[in-house]
Amino acid sequence: MLSIGTETFLAIIENGSLSRASYQLKITQSTVSLRLKNLEAELGCTLINRRRGERSLELTPAGKAYLRFAEQMRDISQDMNSDENAGGSLKIGGVDSANVFLLPPVVRSLLTHKPTVKIIMETHQSWQIQDLIERRQLDAGFAITVQRSPNIVVQPVITEEYFLMRLPRDGESSEMVVDARILDPLEELHINWGSSYMLWHDQIWNPLETVDIQLDTVSCITRMLFRQKQWAIVPVSVKNFFGDQYLFQRLYPPPPPRPMHLLTHRHPRLSAVKGLKILREIISAFFPPNS
Repeated sequence: MLSIGTETFLAIIENGSLSRASYQLKITQSTVSLRLKNLEAELGCTLINRRRGERSLELTPAGKAYLRFAEQMRDISQDMNSDENAGGSLKIGGVDSANVFLLPPVVRSLLTHKPTVKIIMETHQSWQIQDLIERRQLDAGFAITVQRSPNIVVQPVITEEYFLMRLPRDGESSEMVVDARILDPLEELHINWGSSYMLWHDQIWNPLETVDIQLDTVSCITRMLFRQKQWAIVPVSVKNFFGDQYLFQRLYPPPPPRPMHLLTHRHPRLSAVKGLKILREIISAFFPPNS
């Protein structure tokens, strides 16, 4: 079991501030500060440089060394408290469209796998997922865009084709290819699917004239799509989910395919190692390489 001081120290580092650590630990910020001071007094060294007027925290050399020790102790503690025959536990984060339309079969397989894997699912944007993986607050993440980091292992999972999504129309079939340039940009229910997608989007439609409404989830599209002229662009996993409820058609010129990446920390928690191995096996089964 971790000492109160070590637990507080880890919460401060993982949250990036004393105030956010106090929120996570459900204690006051002054209590967090006191615990840190007591830990530093016990160790006989300063762990964190705290400068007035600066929000960011900086670990001292002693703090960096103690962080490695504290993380190892936490992992050992979690591993000792887990069932030896279990598959461990995983905290998984994904962008909304992945969690709703792409990953449910993967999660169902994890839930029925022997040994069992305990799962916590969270929804975040891609940049948040990377940040949480970096701070080891997520064990695995599914993100569209990724920035290089020495602490993060990136595994391509799948690339998805995009489709035009509209209400069903008489005389039009899903086999038709639609010229993207004839679509009225003012009728778009717009989702930003990432930088490469937006580069394509802005080449087709003048960004100064487009979008009366911008959304961040596909579920919002289904609630807002009520006129024949309205349209949206969504990945093929959305098309597969809704089937004939909406009209889905390919576009010309086509948008660049959407990549989905699996992100994990280069040094995962010990209690997550088994679960990550199982997760990778399941992902390889559902999404073979080059799929």
